[in-house]
Amino acid sequence: MISLLLLLFCQDGAQVFLSEKEAVGRVFDRDMKVVKRDICLPAEVSNAVDRKLGRRVEDRYRLYIGLKNNKVARYAIVTDEVTKTLTMTFIVGVSVKGKVTDVVVMVHREYVGAEVAKRRFLNQFPGKDVEDPIRRNRDMIAIVGATLSCDAAMRGTRKVLSVIQEYLTKRPENVSSLLTASKPVTEQQYVMGTLCSITLYGPRDVAADAFAEIRKWDGILSNYDPESELSRLNKSRSANVSPDFLRFLKESRSFYESSEGAFDITVGGLVSGWGFPKKNYRIPSEGELKQLLDRGLKVEGDRVTLEGAAELDPGAIGKGFALDRAVDVLRAKGITSAFLDFGSTVYALGTPPGEAGWPVAIRDPFQTEEILGTLTLTNEALSTSGDYEKYFELDGRRYCHILDPRSGRPVEGIASVSLLAKTATEADALSTSIFVRGFASAKGACMVVLTGADSPVKMTPAWRNVFHVPSASAPPVGQK
Repeated sequence: MISLLLLLFCQDGAQVFLSEKEAVGRVFDRDMKVVKRDICLPAEVSNAVDRKLGRRVEDRYRLYIGLKNNKVARYAIVTDEVTKTLTMTFIVGVSVKGKVTDVVVMVHREYVGAEVAKRRFLNQFPGKDVEDPIRRNRDMIAIVGATLSCDAAMRGTRKVLSVIQEYLTKRPENVSSLLTASKPVTEQQYVMGTLCSITLYGPRDVAADAFAEIRKWDGILSNYDPESELSRLNKSRSANVSPDFLRFLKESRSFYESSEGAFDITVGGLVSGWGFPKKNYRIPSEGELKQLLDRGLKVEGDRVTLEGAAELDPGAIGKGFALDRAVDVLRAKGITSAFLDFGSTVYALGTPPGEAGWPVAIRDPFQTEEILGTLTLTNEALSTSGDYEKYFELDGRRYCHILDPRSGRPVEGIASVSLLAKTATEADALSTSIFVRGFASAKGACMVVLTGADSPVKMTPAWRNVFHVPSASAPPVGQK
């Protein structure tokens, strides 16, 4: 009975009947183990719920799962609904068969309508399922004087039933993921000249296996290690290469061809000509540039030959390629949720338990402590190429480290390019080629920040659909 409930009156008129802890105790049996999870519905689930209800509703909920003898016995969701102008907070218990077990009002904020918390109204809910109307004057009777609050309770109950049906009943794998969720494991190692971080839900030794794969590719692709396969080819100019190295070279060449030469891994000599590797910066003469532009890569079977001034530099694709191979290892080990961060390129495998994806922020290239906005990634890669970390200035002019392989000169007019792709290799390579070719060459989800007084930002429609610009009061988030 309502008279037995804890009833508090707040200064703003809100009536607090039960704390969340007390409400949870009401909807679950004492012999049940209760697990709490904050969930964010994936887009396909959220859209299905919206269609079912005929209205747009929130995608984040506080979910409780009741276990009896280690088996799921009951669910409950805490939710809010607008009564007249304010909201009411309540919890809806639902059986594994999708029927309401109880509804308990926790907080009612309007000055009128608090009678909605009485059992003579709430006792109508048990046994209802997602196919029932749960509407006033159809299968429910409202309390006179609390009609709007009763309507809110009915709407919220239909919403909870729809969420549980779409997110849990139709997708039982989500239940398993929520119950096995634990704290993520994070490992960091300095490799390929960069601090790389791997966060995953699973055994810590799997992260070590992924790093071993990255180090394997560092041993193949490093242009700083004189014993790497790439360095040996740069020195010998022609050699039979391993299947792994050949795979990398063929994939790199495909990006060279599709970008019309804007992406090119044979620019090592050109990069050295500008002094970027050893930071002995200089501007090469026209004669030097002409000589450095005469280069080629010849592949015949497993025989690879560097022609002219060609010298391999994997910087625009190597980290992305290694990340993809590490993701292959994680998948082979049964990992379904991980985030791999290689500085300018990241890959999001699956989603964190109960979340819609992995949140990532895009750094402002002109104020690197600020962000332009955020994205949520799932089974995709993000790469950003920018001129704000590696550059030199001479006689008042700025020269960035990203060179146009076709002209031999540093690119001007672009501050950064961010791009989403299905693989880290593609994201890494394409962010560089679009930096060189300009926004007109962008496809898919891409954002380009131009230089200049107003620093305009250009976005493709696909990028605009997934990019979220934070409000001025938004809390700081991790930056990429």
